[in-house]
Amino acid sequence: MINTINLEAYMQYKMKISRPASWWNDTWREGTPLGNGRHGALMYGAAANERILLTHTFLWREGKQADMPDVSYILPKMRKLILEGRMFEADRMLSDELLSKGYNPSAPVPFPAADLHLSLTPVSGFSRYNRELNMSTAEGIVHYCDDGKEICRKVFVSRADDVIVVETDKNVEVNITIHKSDVVQQAGIKFSENPVTYKEGEWIFFKAEVDNKEHGVVARVIKGEKTLIICRMFTDGDSNSQFKLLKEYISTIKPNYNSLLTKHIAKHQELYNRCQFHLEDLVYSQKDTNRTLLDASYGEGMPNEMVERMWALGRYLFICGTGVGGNPCNLTGLWSGEYKAYWAFNMANINLEMIYWHVLSGNLTELMLPVFDYYEKCMDDMRENAKKMFGCRGIYLPAVTAPGAIKHVNVVPHITNWTAGAGWIGQLYYEYWLYTKDEKFLKNRALPFLLEVSLFYEDFLVWNEDKWIVCPSVSPENHTISYRGGAEPEDPVQTSINATMDVAIIKEVFAHLIELGKQVGCSEDEIEKWIKFLNGAPEYEYNEFGAPREWLHKDYPDRDFHRHQSHLYPVFPGLELSRSDNKTLDAYRIGGIRRLTIGLEHQSSWSLVQNANLLARTGDAENALKCLELISKSTVLENFFTLHNDWRAMGIGLEYPIAPFQIDANIGWASAIQEMLLYSDTKRIDILPALPKKWGKGNIGWLNTRCGVNVKIDWNKKKNECTICLKGNYDTKFTLYLPNKESVFVKLYKGEEREMLTNF
Repeated sequence: MINTINLEAYMQYKMKISRPASWWNDTWREGTPLGNGRHGALMYGAAANERILLTHTFLWREGKQADMPDVSYILPKMRKLILEGRMFEADRMLSDELLSKGYNPSAPVPFPAADLHLSLTPVSGFSRYNRELNMSTAEGIVHYCDDGKEICRKVFVSRADDVIVVETDKNVEVNITIHKSDVVQQAGIKFSENPVTYKEGEWIFFKAEVDNKEHGVVARVIKGEKTLIICRMFTDGDSNSQFKLLKEYISTIKPNYNSLLTKHIAKHQELYNRCQFHLEDLVYSQKDTNRTLLDASYGEGMPNEMVERMWALGRYLFICGTGVGGNPCNLTGLWSGEYKAYWAFNMANINLEMIYWHVLSGNLTELMLPVFDYYEKCMDDMRENAKKMFGCRGIYLPAVTAPGAIKHVNVVPHITNWTAGAGWIGQLYYEYWLYTKDEKFLKNRALPFLLEVSLFYEDFLVWNEDKWIVCPSVSPENHTISYRGGAEPEDPVQTSINATMDVAIIKEVFAHLIELGKQVGCSEDEIEKWIKFLNGAPEYEYNEFGAPREWLHKDYPDRDFHRHQSHLYPVFPGLELSRSDNKTLDAYRIGGIRRLTIGLEHQSSWSLVQNANLLARTGDAENALKCLELISKSTVLENFFTLHNDWRAMGIGLEYPIAPFQIDANIGWASAIQEMLLYSDTKRIDILPALPKKWGKGNIGWLNTRCGVNVKIDWNKKKNECTICLKGNYDTKFTLYLPNKESVFVKLYKGEEREMLTNF
């Protein structure tokens, strides 16, 4: 019998790198990321003149918000033109009307707070250099030799004390400055203004301004056999009072690196070690550097060790990038060294959702709460969006938002005309309740949010006898290949009728309301109304290739040369058709394969991750793994950060003149692995539903499920054995589908544990 996972014997997930951050002109991209969900740090890894970028989850600046004019009178005119076939005239109407009224806001951006400099005079030059990130302890280490002397620099961001802690050589010189961009040509970059740095004994004080608001850092530098640095930031308030408060706080912290690290590790591992994943690799191991694994990916194929390490990094970046009481984890986490970083916001037409797909199954439920806090603080703004843009009740959530800017801020047609954002976020509310069965959350948060979403759709949808249509509609961020039989337009527009994703999300909103409404005792009239909207949805359609159509309207033929797979929503990330008949699942598999094959040059890192998750849902293990392999040789840096696209013309994905940094693919990787190894809904659990041939031996657990059970899986194909451990979160019953295609009905009580051995 296989020995099951011992949760007391935690694995050490490490990344080894043999050189410092080296991406010329944007060096920070290859730094070592550290964070506690509030404070962030990025260590460059230089020997003589180390630089550590300091960031904070609440340091967002340079946003501009104006009073929103009422342009709701445009919608009927716009809708009339679309239905008459004058889509190109209609596309910009709402956006142009907003602009004509002088409405042109901008979203704030995450601002780099400062750079912590550690300078050490070289003697004969470095040798035996190595850099390591221990993801299990959230500690970064740089080690090298100079003139026979061993030098070690260690950094972590404490979860216990909420400070950044550094231990380094006793002879180091320490300073704090504004963060200077790595970009060589810095003209036009707006840095923090009025920087001031001064020292008082062992204390360093730094402040600067953006938008006439101060932020700053206080650091204590303690010299001894080694140098210990403890620092903390402020993002709001007067520097004089903040300096005093931060100094008093840091003074209460016992200045001992090891004791501070021990306290921090306990807090970090309580989150990180709730789920572990291991794949046997007979060639590579944790001793191998990231570069060795990347070289193997470019050669014979991605090693299992890289699969495991990327899963560990995705989980790590998420845990370090957000926290209860903070902001949601955004596209750049806490680690962008750019000013006005590309796409540094919360994008709710795929990216934010992707970042959160792994969270509930990975037993990190409380880290969903910042998403709900973020949106609920701005319900009035979303109501104003709905009323003034569309004349509707309820809420309208635009795709692009940032902290403090959930009013519509990106006035371009494909963002303005897309109305499914709040509905998609509603899925996260429903899923949180499904995994936790938190009745207080259901009544006070999930149901009220979904009710606001439904009010919008009740007013927005257009009825035609017993069916409704969505107009305008957008399938992010795609357009039809041939509008009304014509050639593909040179200036394509995304506005349409009945994008499949819109229909799927609207159906999902009303289906969830019906279920939750019955749970809390909503009136029969309310439930009947929601049933009417659910039944009024257009039917899904299939194209000549047997794949789902992207638009459920004859005027809009499919276009598969695209990265988004929005039309496949009912199978993933939705659950509507996720375990339907084989013919339906095969149609969705075909849809994913078409985007992966004829649309390969149009893909990005995150779209390949999305496809991996989708194909896992359809049971296509080998193509799900292929998606991850394509990422490994196209958009992964040496520190395993993912970029949006390849920058080297290798034929995998989009070719942009730039390659923006974004961690949604890093984190979505974790979700893909978990989808490949476990499926759950309220009635069933599938064990190893999409296990690739290369994954002969491994284990994962605990994984949480939608039917109230935690699961550990330990498999060994060579021995033809698979051990499954189940633990009840509450009294539950479900059907367990085994790797050998057999099924067994299981009834489990809260706290009960059960183990079973099966084969393949």
